[in-house]
Amino acid sequence: MKRKPATSGKPRREPAREDGGVLHNGQALLVYFGLAGEDDADSRRSGGPADAAIIIRNRILDLTLPPGSRIDDRLLMDRFNMGRTPAREAFNRIASEGLIIIERNRGAFVRPLDIQHIQHFFDAYIASERIVGYFCRLDDPTLERDLKEIQSSYLVAYAKERLLQMTRANARLHGRIAVATRNEYVAENALRLYNHARRLSYFSYMLEQDFIPDQRETQAMIKADHDDIIDTVRKKTEGRLVDILSRHAVMFHSRITRVLSKTRGENSPVPVPLQNGRDASARKRPPARKLRGS
Repeated sequence: MKRKPATSGKPRREPAREDGGVLHNGQALLVYFGLAGEDDADSRRSGGPADAAIIIRNRILDLTLPPGSRIDDRLLMDRFNMGRTPAREAFNRIASEGLIIIERNRGAFVRPLDIQHIQHFFDAYIASERIVGYFCRLDDPTLERDLKEIQSSYLVAYAKERLLQMTRANARLHGRIAVATRNEYVAENALRLYNHARRLSYFSYMLEQDFIPDQRETQAMIKADHDDIIDTVRKKTEGRLVDILSRHAVMFHSRITRVLSKTRGENSPVPVPLQNGRDASARKRPPARKLRGS
């Protein structure tokens, strides 16, 4: 009779599955929402739904797939050369993240970026950041180290002007704080909002390129807040994280408002049509016609 191999007595770990069960783990949450692991939008190592989801998510975040545009699995297959099954599964996954909305009898659309959606987003985002700050466990042994590494990657992306990577590093930093709450419901809600924030950030980065002083000022403020967050984690100052994250979220809202309010139109000179190099307004008017009997 063959003897059974000896075991350590520890329960056998089941492999992680990409479904609801995997969301109990903080790192798995970051991977699920595209904030850890593979980040190259053009990478198709396995050709599976996870890679397809990366591509679709990034094309929504960088506005290649415009807000409000119609989207379906056929379009994804044709435009991004995907198979039917990966395209359909990735479509459903991104829809579950809220970046795609499905309307009955109308089809599916990339979530709009209109005034009402932005207003509702910031209501939820600022409240969520306060909750994350309240529940964050500052005794997380690797939190400070991880935040420093993520902040370094953010600064590298900024120096290279890689906008999408900037939004990812920023969201990953906040996401790492969210999973440090050790509360899957708080973390999952926050991570979902961070991807919506990434699209707004990318949009604002594009507009800020026309106003370089504003962009530099914004980046200095972001770095100062991130440094303050890391310092608070290092010192384990209870209660302070709520104030910093709230201030940081309000700054993001003010930044979006400021960028949208920028215009050059009010200072634009009104061109005057010229004729033969002379101001048309200086032309002599033809003599008035005399009336009979005058």
